Amino acid sequence: MNEVFLCLGGNLGDRLQNLNTAKALVSESFGKIITQSNIYETDAWGSKSKNKFLNQVIHIKTRAAAEILLKKILEIEKKLGRVRTKNKNGDRIIDIDVLFFNKDVIAGNHFQVPHPRLHLRRFVLQPLNDIAPDFIHPLLGKSISVLLEECEDTLEVKAINQVHYICIEGNIGSGKTTLAKELSSKLNAGFLPEQFEKNDLLPLFYREPEVYAFPLEYSFLLSRFQQIRDVFKNGKHLVVSDYSIYKCLWFAKVNLSKKDYTFFKKHFNALEQQLPKPDLVIYLDTSTKNLKKNIKTRGRSYEQKIPVNYLERVTQQYNKGMKKLKGPKKLVIPVRSYHPHLNSELIKTIKNALH
Repeated sequence: MNEVFLCLGGNLGDRLQNLNTAKALVSESFGKIITQSNIYETDAWGSKSKNKFLNQVIHIKTRAAAEILLKKILEIEKKLGRVRTKNKNGDRIIDIDVLFFNKDVIAGNHFQVPHPRLHLRRFVLQPLNDIAPDFIHPLLGKSISVLLEECEDTLEVKAINQVHYICIEGNIGSGKTTLAKELSSKLNAGFLPEQFEKNDLLPLFYREPEVYAFPLEYSFLLSRFQQIRDVFKNGKHLVVSDYSIYKCLWFAKVNLSKKDYTFFKKHFNALEQQLPKPDLVIYLDTSTKNLKKNIKTRGRSYEQKIPVNYLERVTQQYNKGMKKLKGPKKLVIPVRSYHPHLNSELIKTIKNALH
């Protein structure tokens, strides 16, 4: 496997969307993303353009040879609408540069590795330093961190507020899974769905809650912990989930006795500290009437007899939990009615919140 560092950038259109789409196409076409830097905003380098660039460096592993890699990169740029002009520093929708290909030195007419100007550009060195500060430049014999210290480029490189991890929350039947799936598609993000259908304790809980409440909640805690940890084990990347780890605590508060909840909370706190924190938690706040209607429509047999007062108690815990939640950015969206264009409206609201 070849290890490659790529710099992605662009200053036209939806810049963040273009970066995410480019990364998705890299993953699909030729390389597994191992790590990725923060995203930085800079003025145009070597140009008088007023359009600021977003730049990011990613570390990938690929079986593609250097020449094939370059060909696939050019295909991705073309697919995203890149129009090449004689002005090498002009505005562009996307630009993907190969910084390093293993520690190889390649000196072709149209392809040089290491990138011949990377050590002169702070907007390349800063994100590269995020993920590979000790990597030694094969020609200059210096680490990336040293090259960054020595760089005389005065262009400001400013990290932007990024969202890597979005959680959609809501009571049973609020429509969070449908929204999360559609949002992940719109953002070219990974989708992390709740694995409730694989939990055989759930139908048993609805029949005998006093017997199965604790094993159900504890199994969900372990399952959600493992899912979240697995999806982020290779570093940060954009993920949309239809649940957050916090729902474990909120449902446990409703379903468990005071003694069991105290025990459960200790285990929850120990596991939750080991997980990445969501950047944004979105709560779909809707009426019990809407919840009952949606539950009936989706037709899961074990949900049909959920009492109204149970849904009301869960809603109360969600409201309390969201108010107490500290750290993640929160977005509470009231949903008064469900209709075919609802998700499009919700996604527009969420995108406005992201910017």
